[in-house]
Amino acid sequence: MNTSRTPTTKAAALDGDSTTATKPLPQGMPADLGTRAAQVLADVVETYGSSGEPVGSKALVDSGRYQLSGASIRNVMQDLETLGLIKSPHTSAGRVPTEMGYRYYAQHLVEASEPDEAVKAAIASQVSASKGLAQMTRDVTSALSQVTNCAALVTAPKHENDLLETMEFIRLSNNRVLVVMVTNNGEIENRIMTVPEFISAEDLRKAAKQLQPMVMGHTLEQAKAAMIAAMAEQRGQVNAMIDSMMQAANEWGQPVTADGAMVVAGSNNLFQYPELVRDKLQGLVKVFEEKRLLMALVDEVRQGSGVKIFVGGDVPVMGAEDMAVIASPYGRNEERGSEVARKLIGTVGVIGPMRMNYKHTLGVIDYTRHLMDRVLNDKDTTLPR
Repeated sequence: MNTSRTPTTKAAALDGDSTTATKPLPQGMPADLGTRAAQVLADVVETYGSSGEPVGSKALVDSGRYQLSGASIRNVMQDLETLGLIKSPHTSAGRVPTEMGYRYYAQHLVEASEPDEAVKAAIASQVSASKGLAQMTRDVTSALSQVTNCAALVTAPKHENDLLETMEFIRLSNNRVLVVMVTNNGEIENRIMTVPEFISAEDLRKAAKQLQPMVMGHTLEQAKAAMIAAMAEQRGQVNAMIDSMMQAANEWGQPVTADGAMVVAGSNNLFQYPELVRDKLQGLVKVFEEKRLLMALVDEVRQGSGVKIFVGGDVPVMGAEDMAVIASPYGRNEERGSEVARKLIGTVGVIGPMRMNYKHTLGVIDYTRHLMDRVLNDKDTTLPR
């Protein structure tokens, strides 16, 4: 399971909590590499990200950022290689970041950059209260894919009165099962629940079939009530599993965890990165088309607030183990008496190669989520569907 923790990221442009969803660094790995080694690692990550070519000590010396000899920089690079943060591909004299190196960079070193005015204009022109939510979601997703050269994903707010049409259980790993519910408008609602590993795929299918009559034609809130009411009548192994799931049903239908329509754009952008294997990318594009399989990522992103970074094996998307994701929830503030509570209602993110431009993408995602927050929080705005 991925863990989300607050890194020492220097992303000063991001307000709220900025978290990096990653595996812990190996035991013995220093939390602070020291200024010189940290700068070299950051430069290797960023230079390789822009060029796609292994980075040698000469390139770093020629950058003019160091008052060090080539030999001194080579010594630092050797230390980083010993730590497993960079590596030398094939017989090249240059180095490239490892997955662990990218993870360290994302946790400790990355600093968001302010999007330039052209990028801001491209995104801002698509975020408008005058548009329907579905149209705005499509337009923002397309703009994000264009300004980042990656695949983009945006989920829109869910309308609470949408009727459910179907339910399906998808086992993710070990005892985690993704419950996917689709509305009559094609929007997707999901929950991750804990189910014993001995419950088979066939049992899951039977459970979904048994619950279908309670789901179809009802809102999520109505379906929740019907399923809880049916708990007393459940018997047998499959029904015991349903009972376990229904214990979590009290959380269903809560606005804080509602997702709406999902749009993915720019998946073909990923084919321009030679390090991404074409056969795997073709499978990933199918995952993008089968949007329900992306809901585990959405669920991870909406746990908390602020921009999150997933690197390599931390990305909760089948076929994306060699990639990175930068994503954030966005939402609306609601008054509850004298308090203001945040209602997370959507997700905005980018999926790309591990050598994506983290600084640029962090800034873009942060800027986008603030724009969408502002539209949704405008008390004079009623967004059409």
